[in-house]
Amino acid sequence: LQGIPIEDDGMEVLGQGLVGNQSLRSLYLDDGITVTSAGWVAFSTALCDTSSVNSTYLSNHTICDIWNEDDEDRPIPPQDISLHLQLNRENPQHAARCKILMSHKHLDMAPLLHWGLKCLPLAVAWFERSKPCTTLIIYDEDPDLRRRVLDESDEAFESRELTAMYEFVRGMPMEVMKSRSGLAVAAAYDKKISRIEEENKIALERRDRKIEQLEEEIMRLRGL
Repeated sequence: LQGIPIEDDGMEVLGQGLVGNQSLRSLYLDDGITVTSAGWVAFSTALCDTSSVNSTYLSNHTICDIWNEDDEDRPIPPQDISLHLQLNRENPQHAARCKILMSHKHLDMAPLLHWGLKCLPLAVAWFERSKPCTTLIIYDEDPDLRRRVLDESDEAFESRELTAMYEFVRGMPMEVMKSRSGLAVAAAYDKKISRIEEENKIALERRDRKIEQLEEEIMRLRGL
């Protein structure tokens, strides 16, 4: 598309065309395009539509580049677009799951409930396959600057998984009561959630003790 003076309307059309496209990997735009934030938003939505989990899943996870890498005068796209393009390019097998976890802090299990307990193993497996998102590293424009794709600790990720699974089994209590395996799963997640709550309680108590110690030390030093 070099030599074509694309503006906001053109970027919106390109974005619409990219939704669901699973073959196009490179799109070389002209370095002289005049695109405002509105045009970039439309393009960003094609790469990661955050309106719902399903929309994020159906976004484009294939396209990797929108500029010729040898063009030193190419504009720098917004940070979110650069991130999504880099995910598509370097981690295509994790791109969709990473985008979902980045865009949706709470994963609503309600749409899965009408499928019954048979969806529970699939949900557990999804979280297992998504765990690498917590360790993936990406580089910004400056190669010396690197950061994790999903800035989330292992404990926070486990908490999200447990919350989602807990909501799933609690959303169909009658089905769980009828199933021996369902009861076992519910008991297991109850136990894990209780453990995490106890660990959080202990951590808060330790923090409060440290604060009290610091306050006492400050008061002691002021009294000298």
